[in-house]
Amino acid sequence: MPLVCQAFTAIVLASMLLLSHVVHGVLGFSGAAPHFRDYFYIGGQYVQSNSSSDGGSYFHNQMYVEKLSPVHERVQPYPIVFVHGGGQTGTNFLNKPDGSPGWASWYLNHGYVVYLLDRTLTGRSPILPDNDLSQTVFSAEFISQRFTAVQKYPLWPQAKLHTQWPGTGEMGDPFFDSYYMSTIQSISDSRAQEETMKAAGERLLDRIGPAIVITHSQGGLYGWSWADSRPGLIKALIQIEPKGPPFREVIFSSEYSRPWGLTSIPLTYDPSPTNLSSPLAMNSIPTHSSDLLPCIIQHEPARKLPNLARVPILISTGEASYHAQYDYCFIKFLHQAGVPAQHLELGRVGLHGNGHLQFMERNSDDIAQALHEWMVIKVNGTL
Repeated sequence: MPLVCQAFTAIVLASMLLLSHVVHGVLGFSGAAPHFRDYFYIGGQYVQSNSSSDGGSYFHNQMYVEKLSPVHERVQPYPIVFVHGGGQTGTNFLNKPDGSPGWASWYLNHGYVVYLLDRTLTGRSPILPDNDLSQTVFSAEFISQRFTAVQKYPLWPQAKLHTQWPGTGEMGDPFFDSYYMSTIQSISDSRAQEETMKAAGERLLDRIGPAIVITHSQGGLYGWSWADSRPGLIKALIQIEPKGPPFREVIFSSEYSRPWGLTSIPLTYDPSPTNLSSPLAMNSIPTHSSDLLPCIIQHEPARKLPNLARVPILISTGEASYHAQYDYCFIKFLHQAGVPAQHLELGRVGLHGNGHLQFMERNSDDIAQALHEWMVIKVNGTL
C-alpha cells in the first residue's frame, strides 16, 4: 500500500476512535454506545405574528428530531422512534439519572438506528412567545409522590412494591436532582398538543419510512394517532404506560378527557361515528379486585379500529406504578375494537419493583431486553 494511503487510513481510524471518545464525553458517562449523530426539524409552518414588535413571519409547530446511528453495522430492519411523555424531552432516553447508559445506548448496541424527539411546543421544539396556550410544570413533590418515591406515599395499592428507582427519589438526592433538573414545562391543552404532534409525526414517518415506535405516558396519545393515520409505516407500537385509561382520568382526576376512547382527537372507527362531540357510547365494566379500577369500554355493538388492528401493539406496565390499576383496561378496550394488542405486565415476567419511569430505573436493561425480544418476533429482527 502506498505511504500516502497508509497515512490516510491511519488518520481515518484515529478519527473514528476520537469520535467514539467524543461521543462518550458529550453524553457524560462511560459505557455509552458509540454512534453517529444528526438532527433535523420536521412539520410546522410559517405564521404571521400580530403581536411581535416587527410584525414579521415566524415558524411554529415544528418538531426537533435527533438521529443516532450505530458506528458498527446496523443489523435491525427498522429504526426505533422514541416519544417522551409530559414534562420531559428526548433526553429521557440518553442516559439514566444515576449516569449509566439509557435505552438509546442499549438499542444502538443491538443494531438499531434511534430517533429521539422533543414533542411540538416543548424543549427544542419552540413555542411562540405570543402563543396563548397556558403551560404547567411538575413540582419536585409531585414527581416524588407519583414517579420516584411512590413507596413512601401509598396513593394506590401497588405503590408499596416500588424498589427500582436509584436513591431516595426525593429532593436533595443526587439521582433525583439530576432527573428533576431535566423536567420542563408542558402546555395544558392536550388536544392542541395532540393535533400538532399528529401532523409532525406523520411528516416524520413519511420522511424516515417504516419504523418501530416506543412511547411513554402522554406520548402514548401520539402513538395511537400515528398508528391510525400511518399504519403501513409503523411496524410495531410499544406503549410504555400510555396516558389513560380509555375515556377518562382516574386516581388523580375524573375528567372525561378522551372522547375517542384513546385520544381527544378523532381516530378512524368502523362504522364512523356521527356525533363528533360524543363519538362513542360507553359501558362501565366492574372489577372484582381491590387492586384494580373498573374499566370503561364501548357499548355493544362496538365500533372497530381497523387501522390500529394492522399494527402489532404491546403495552408495558410496571408492577408498582399507578398504571398497574388500569392498564388492563386498554387491552379490554382494544380487543373489543378488534385490535389484538398484548400486555406485558413486568411483575408477571420476573421484572419487579418498577414505577412509571421504568426506562430510567435500575433494571431498565432487562426491560429493554424483554421489549427487544418481542420486537424481534414481530418485525423479523435480529436477537
